[in-house]
Amino acid sequence: MLYTLWLHTYIWPFAIIWPVFFRYYLSQDLYDQHIGGQEWTFVWCGTIITAQSLVWLSTHWNINLRSLFTSTSAKTVSTAQLIKVHPVTNAGSADFCKIERDNAGGKNNVSFLFQKRRFLYDPSKNSFAPLTYSIDLEPKPLLKTYQNSRGIDSASELSRIHQHYGDNTFDIPVPTFSELFKEHAVAPFFVFQIFCVGLWMLDDYWYYSLFTLVMLVGFESTVVWQRQRTLTEFRGMSIKPYDIFVYRLNKWEETQSDKLLPGDLVSVGRTKEDSGVACDMILVEGSAIVNEAMLSGESTPLLKDSVQLRPGDAVLEPEGLDKNAFLYGGTKVLQITHGNTEEERPKIASGVPSPPDNGAMAIVVKTGFETSQGSLVRTMIYSTERVSANNAEALFFILFLLIFAIAASCVVPPELPMELSLAVNTSLAALSRYAIYCTEPFRIPFAGRVDVTCFDKTGTLTGEDLVVEGIAGLGLGHSGTDTPREKDGAHSHITPVLQASLETTYVLATAHALVKLDEGDIVGDPMEKATLTSLGWTLGRNDILSSKLQTGAASSAVQIKRRFQFSSALKRQSSVASLTSINPSGKKVRSTFVGVKGAPETIMKMLVKVPADYEETYKYFTRKGSRVLALAYKYLSTDSEIGSGKINDLKREEVESELHFAGFLVLHCPLKDDAKKAVQMLNESSHRVVMITGDNPLTAIHVAREVEIVDRDVLILDAPEHDDSGEKLVWRSVDDSISIPVDPSKPIDKKIIEENDLCVTGYALSKFKDQSALSTIYRYAWVYARVSPKQKEEILTGLRDLGYHTLMAGDGTNDVGALKQAHIGIALLNGSQDDLNKIAEHFRNNKMKELYEKQCQMMTRFNQPTPPVPVLIAHLYPPGPKNPHYEKAMQREAEKKGTTVALLETASNKTDTVETITSPGAQALLNGQQKQT
Repeated sequence: MLYTLWLHTYIWPFAIIWPVFFRYYLSQDLYDQHIGGQEWTFVWCGTIITAQSLVWLSTHWNINLRSLFTSTSAKTVSTAQLIKVHPVTNAGSADFCKIERDNAGGKNNVSFLFQKRRFLYDPSKNSFAPLTYSIDLEPKPLLKTYQNSRGIDSASELSRIHQHYGDNTFDIPVPTFSELFKEHAVAPFFVFQIFCVGLWMLDDYWYYSLFTLVMLVGFESTVVWQRQRTLTEFRGMSIKPYDIFVYRLNKWEETQSDKLLPGDLVSVGRTKEDSGVACDMILVEGSAIVNEAMLSGESTPLLKDSVQLRPGDAVLEPEGLDKNAFLYGGTKVLQITHGNTEEERPKIASGVPSPPDNGAMAIVVKTGFETSQGSLVRTMIYSTERVSANNAEALFFILFLLIFAIAASCVVPPELPMELSLAVNTSLAALSRYAIYCTEPFRIPFAGRVDVTCFDKTGTLTGEDLVVEGIAGLGLGHSGTDTPREKDGAHSHITPVLQASLETTYVLATAHALVKLDEGDIVGDPMEKATLTSLGWTLGRNDILSSKLQTGAASSAVQIKRRFQFSSALKRQSSVASLTSINPSGKKVRSTFVGVKGAPETIMKMLVKVPADYEETYKYFTRKGSRVLALAYKYLSTDSEIGSGKINDLKREEVESELHFAGFLVLHCPLKDDAKKAVQMLNESSHRVVMITGDNPLTAIHVAREVEIVDRDVLILDAPEHDDSGEKLVWRSVDDSISIPVDPSKPIDKKIIEENDLCVTGYALSKFKDQSALSTIYRYAWVYARVSPKQKEEILTGLRDLGYHTLMAGDGTNDVGALKQAHIGIALLNGSQDDLNKIAEHFRNNKMKELYEKQCQMMTRFNQPTPPVPVLIAHLYPPGPKNPHYEKAMQREAEKKGTTVALLETASNKTDTVETITSPGAQALLNGQQKQT
């Protein structure tokens, strides 16, 4: 409970001290007896002022002192006015929050708002917790909860949910300059600097002191201005409200996106250029092509499938099988589809009619700051309040210098805190010049203390452009001597993709998640695009594939009917396709085909018969550093085509069983040009370099040896060969000549550590979980292979708990958890030189646009005509007399895009066809045209 102002500790004691002091000061006898002179008057006044100032400042410096000096503890929540909140480390500063009370939903709710998150009081647990959403519940809800949902179907429920969760907005207030400067002015270091300036002024160092004071105030002003600009940029990240169809009260209606609520059934369409998905949703009908680069840095558009065909009694798996059903706030939807044709569009279980705009249907699961984008914005805003160096270390350094104050009068330069802050700001500016952007500046000082650097493999050390070498293992199971073999029986021959068998061709053509956009671009995994290109096939509308080449499959019509997307947990993907081919007699034969590809060890368990030398063959290529995927197939029917309804009813387990082997797809992923050099530099600077990948351990070891992460013989901690029990564990060599049994409950043999470099698989990590020897693995393992995204995160957490300062570099969604756990997380975005040129051009255009609009405002203020639009930004403004370069600019932009534009003859017609902008400069141009006409 908050004291009244007079009862604050920095008020009431001094309300007594000051009158006593003036009593002594105003009485001549008491003054002569106890004070005795002007100097002592100054000392007494200075002491009291300093004491009161320090007590008042301490309430700003320390939340515990603030609570002690300004409030008293409430006995119950019902009588409390404020709550003291301590966030986790590096997640902002502690604060007092006002407790709010309401009667939403007919019950008394007690809550508070902290860092844009609302915490609700639970009387049964006598604690506060963030607002819970159905997706966060444990156990997770069943899929039929979403499949059968008809949105919010009653006015009372609508009102209750709205009062509970509020609007779907990013309310990021930007404090005024004076408010932010006040916060900086009471910081300990700034107060120390001003105190030093005051002391120097007493010693008659007037010029130096005044110049120092001006410098300090000027620097803090620039920091405040930078914070204001950053907050303004964060505010710009919020999505501007737009119209969206929502199914409420049993009918489709149009509303603003900022009015969406959890549980709403909405229609998702293609997002506009400057917009994005309004909040986090789960698709319940249709599919979408989504660009998630804003959240994850993954530049490749992803195919998102709904949960419509998943079993209703299955549990929702947000990080597993259902990960590809989620649309995240801020991402961009490039395309929406509803099956291959309108006739095949499956009916939604809830019976809700199709939306008026024919969009895909999704259920809102999170809104506002609780969305993925909201969490990212909160992290950037509250991860550190001020851009500065490590305050604890700087304070320790100052206290150490103060020891010498006994012998010296000036040992602590007041510029030190400013220089430390300036170092961080300069680092931010230097990094930005290299297109490196820092969302959490407090991590910059950590970068100088890194012990362990961790790298993902694919896309980080190796390039994204995969080279298809061909198909291996097509001769497996045959006893002929015409196939080249190695000593261990491995088939080393690679068949060109164009010479592969008919079934292998069908698997390569169908088992992928590529999609063709309306604009004609094919988007998806670069590996799958490379495979389809090398195969000589093209993907058309409605997932129809055709061959450009005259091969055995060229006469076949292939259409993908259903996909089971790749899952990190399952390590495979599959597709069901219809085939229409012509038999030797000339008749059309329709059949239904299943194509599957995935990790060789995973596919092996699904085969009807595993060919001889299967393992030896794929391991031969993985040891050479190639990426190997096993291909398999089966026919669901050979004489007729199964209908879409029956295909939609199939379960994944039924599709991916009793398969026939179709070969190994062998791909080569070359190293990035500077990967080896970067690792060498880290090795030479005594940093420990570790690789963490989800790829095969043999491939990972080969790449690690190429970049010199390992240089000795490598032992792999994994399951024994040909053991599917899931219980045993061994150390085995790359060529399988060594196999040493391992007991996870016992310490690891020191001889193994001293004589070998270690590679540990995700399977082995799961066996060592909660064992004392796990810390030894973290200390001495150089390569981690076949690890899940969750295990990547656990590895970084384990290294951090052991006292290491870690750096993680990765490029995809699988690395997000590990990037967050590392002291330094480096997210690599895939960008070509063209992308960098576009960024630079966009920056130049924005700068020029700002300058031009300031010119327009200045001319308008002085009643002068606005200047013509510069040629470089003429395409951003409407045509007219004030924009003489419009046609030239439009032609230039068309040439860049490789298209042609039809320019109309009259300016008035152009104005009708060109979307105008509402900036001040554009408005001034429009006003000028209207006056002339």
